[in-house]
Amino acid sequence: MRTDNNEHKALFTIPTAAHSSALANIKPLPEQRRITGHKQTDAYLWVLEVIRLNEPAHLGAAEAALEKIEISPKEAKKRYAHYLLANGGDPFQVAFSTIGMDNPASSIQIARENIKKAADVRAIFGSYEAAMDDVEAERVIKSSPKFINDYRWGWTQAEKKAGSINGGRINEIDDQRRAFVDGYRDVLPEPHTLSDVVRELIYWDWLYWVRNTAGNELEHEYGYSGHHKSVHDRERYLEKLLVTIKPVTRAEAVEVCRWFMKSEKSEYMDDDGAAVILNLVGECEE
Repeated sequence: MRTDNNEHKALFTIPTAAHSSALANIKPLPEQRRITGHKQTDAYLWVLEVIRLNEPAHLGAAEAALEKIEISPKEAKKRYAHYLLANGGDPFQVAFSTIGMDNPASSIQIARENIKKAADVRAIFGSYEAAMDDVEAERVIKSSPKFINDYRWGWTQAEKKAGSINGGRINEIDDQRRAFVDGYRDVLPEPHTLSDVVRELIYWDWLYWVRNTAGNELEHEYGYSGHHKSVHDRERYLEKLLVTIKPVTRAEAVEVCRWFMKSEKSEYMDDDGAAVILNLVGECEE
């Protein structure tokens, strides 16, 4: 009976905490500003800004301040939207800017979740900056002679001169590049089981969210933009293995199926990932 690849498991197991999660610095409180001119609305906007700092030292005080504000969240949202529209705001932008403004409890819950995520990043990597550095698996990929770092790889001279390619060509080049790198099998350990495949896919997803959290804490405007194309090429290779590697046991098939149904990967697969499900419900080795 096949077993997991231990070399693969060592490379793609999510690390445990090895550092203190204590914050080195406390984020300063934002300046209280006169925005709408309505004192209670402006106070409410300031408290929301404090909550969205995701700063544990200020969250409790922000919750206490909410209880003292006399205006209701619904009324504050209405007044702020009116202010934005009256000052030339586009209706769509106004709607976007006021999303969730009338639900401070949700904002507080999101802040608590973000605070925990940030603490987890610090506990594992030691700092947000360290979380943005290449992990060992990425360094291994970059050691491959097949590694491609040229975003214009595969472009014709005419396309390079024009400085762009159309949508159809993007897909064509993606397919060519992925066929060439072949999942970086030349340097990365090969999954032996479906459990190996899922472990690695979970690892890349985890790393994305770690860096998104770190990017937000480092005040990058849009957090983490995404993995290098080489990682996405590896992920597409792994998704093919979900179809070709047979489950070792019925229990493995069930666990992989549960993960797959929650992963949302079927949303962009052919036939909604039917081939993966058919592989899981077929014969296993036991």
